[in-house]
Amino acid sequence: MIPHGERRSALVITEGMDMKKHSSFSTGGIAEYYAEPTNVYDCMSILEMAYTKNLDVHVIGAGTHILVSDEGVPGLVISTARLKGMTISGELLIAGAGETLDNVINRAIDHNLIGLEEIAGIPGSIAGAAAVNANANGRSIADVFFYSDYLNKNGEIHRRPYFHDESEAGETPLLLIAIALRLTPSRYSAEARVRKENYVEKMYIPPSRSFSGMIFHDTEEMKASDALRIAGLTGKNGTHAEFSEYQPNSILAYPGCTSEEIYQLIEHGRKSVREKLGIDLSLSLTLLGNFRDNI
Repeated sequence: MIPHGERRSALVITEGMDMKKHSSFSTGGIAEYYAEPTNVYDCMSILEMAYTKNLDVHVIGAGTHILVSDEGVPGLVISTARLKGMTISGELLIAGAGETLDNVINRAIDHNLIGLEEIAGIPGSIAGAAAVNANANGRSIADVFFYSDYLNKNGEIHRRPYFHDESEAGETPLLLIAIALRLTPSRYSAEARVRKENYVEKMYIPPSRSFSGMIFHDTEEMKASDALRIAGLTGKNGTHAEFSEYQPNSILAYPGCTSEEIYQLIEHGRKSVREKLGIDLSLSLTLLGNFRDNI
């Protein structure tokens, strides 16, 4: 498994971390404790500390799929951003949870493996993509998922040999360590790289703005992005945040924006889609800390 690493490392647990530095929105308050483990032994030590101190544990990846309360986050925030490394054996690619989706796609193509190009351009880590089953252009992580290695709340390591999402019964992984994907060998890697870059262009996010991954899950009736567009919710609406005209199921935040403003925009979007289209959108974005209402 990728990020086993050394049993000893320079693990630092920070008290009072400004979460603006770890969220793509660049909003939010202070986490009571924060840690970035580099291997599975670090992860076990951190969870043991959290258990000893009776702390709530919150796990994040690259920060593109979270909204942090302006009031901060009580407990311990664990980022998997430094759980790096990739190995390839035949058609199997195993990536540490902190590897970016873009790096994973590029490494696969370098080794003549295809099957991920369609989701190129989605921001964040491979673990984050697996956690929300990132999808675009008719392809999702679930289509190529082989297994995941994770720690449960007791700090025990397990392997899940099938795709899991929140709707499935059974133990929910607390901290993803590595993701294994079964891809398709191909001699046409050059064409795959061109496809990948084309999909990156389709997922264009304007520069110099803070952004998110997908806000809502797709529904059986309609994709969330289509619902938001049809409901007329895209574009600037007088606040510091907007549903993107380019990717409606993503929010762009402008300088001076707060998490509360983003949260209110999400509530407004969900209410408008329900009233205009009769569709209930469920939240895909992870909320950290206290918000006034539960979406």
